[in-house]
Amino acid sequence: MAVKGKAAAGGAPWWDQPTSYQSLVDSVDDVGILMLDLDGTIRTSNPGMQSLTGRSGKDLVGSDFASLFPSDLQDIGYPAQALGQVVSAKRFEGVARQAHKDGSEFWANIALAVIVGDGRAVLGISMVVRDVTAQRRADEAARKAGAYSRSLIEASLDPLVTIAPDGTITDVNGATERVTGLGRDVLVGTDFSDYFTSPSEARTGYERVFRDGQVVDYPLELRHADGSVTPVLYNAAVYRDETGEVIGVFAAARDVTEQRLAERRIRQQSQEILELSTPVMQIWEGVVAVPLIGNLDSQRTQLFMERLLERIVETNSPLAIVDIMGVPTIDTQTAQHLMETITAVRLLGAQVILTGVRPAIAQTLVHLGVDWSSITTRSSLSAGLKVALESLELRVVDRETGAPRS
Repeated sequence: MAVKGKAAAGGAPWWDQPTSYQSLVDSVDDVGILMLDLDGTIRTSNPGMQSLTGRSGKDLVGSDFASLFPSDLQDIGYPAQALGQVVSAKRFEGVARQAHKDGSEFWANIALAVIVGDGRAVLGISMVVRDVTAQRRADEAARKAGAYSRSLIEASLDPLVTIAPDGTITDVNGATERVTGLGRDVLVGTDFSDYFTSPSEARTGYERVFRDGQVVDYPLELRHADGSVTPVLYNAAVYRDETGEVIGVFAAARDVTEQRLAERRIRQQSQEILELSTPVMQIWEGVVAVPLIGNLDSQRTQLFMERLLERIVETNSPLAIVDIMGVPTIDTQTAQHLMETITAVRLLGAQVILTGVRPAIAQTLVHLGVDWSSITTRSSLSAGLKVALESLELRVVDRETGAPRS
């Protein structure tokens, strides 16, 4: 090895040899470049190093390169270890804190390499310093954000996942593991759509996320490893990096099993209430009656018609009394529903007696222009029952006198 300060060819020290390379080094102002002796003494510094450290070239040259590091790193021998490695292994690279003249610190990527002269003699060491503080802070922020995001994911009772733009799962929470029956180590790295009963529908929803920025309450079914299925409402939104580029999707699947069961119970109860509100009763042999109460919409009309027709067939009744006393108003739609029911009854060979036709209802039917001339109508249920009995050639008589009762 060359002795410190030994002159190269031409008599001048190696670090003072004029070269185009040195000119290039001096032109760099955003990267620090130093020339060191083998013992770590700084022999040259460029403007970039002077800018990074806040120290002048005169202050740097001749000082120990260890002074570039904070005192705590000097105390543990970090500079000496770096110097020893580059001498033995010809190269050293690491990330460490560097000291500024004003006492502040910055993170730097440090690369040391031996400088070889003619005859392969080792002349000294080059040192390149790049400020990576911003990158370090960004990485730390990303790490903290990732840890924060992870905490949020795990805090949720709903299945939550993060998904890459290509559909690959990048993270899941415990709820996702439970609803799929698979561990995180199995789920991460696989395609998210594989865990739905309809992968194509899941993919369609995922495409909507990228088109619209999010999807809300998209219905899907999650498949468990044991074959069971969980209905969910899938909600997802894209998330972006600091440049605005989409880097993935954050998705949540809300279990709606209980909601579906509740909706089913409500529908069943509504159906039962509807059936109770439209009873079809056999009030005499050959006569059935339906007292209608409330508005007659399409759904109720359909149920009313089905139950009436079934009951007429079951009882073999030729007469049906439809009482509309409890119907508050008659409009065109209600009148049409009644006419459809009456027509259906006639197709079975039976006749309808419409009762409960109040004066206001009669006036409304006239104004609507509905032709009721072919239909027997009465103002009360009792009057309609009398017509029905007469049609069956029956009559009501006084028990004591035997005289017909009006």
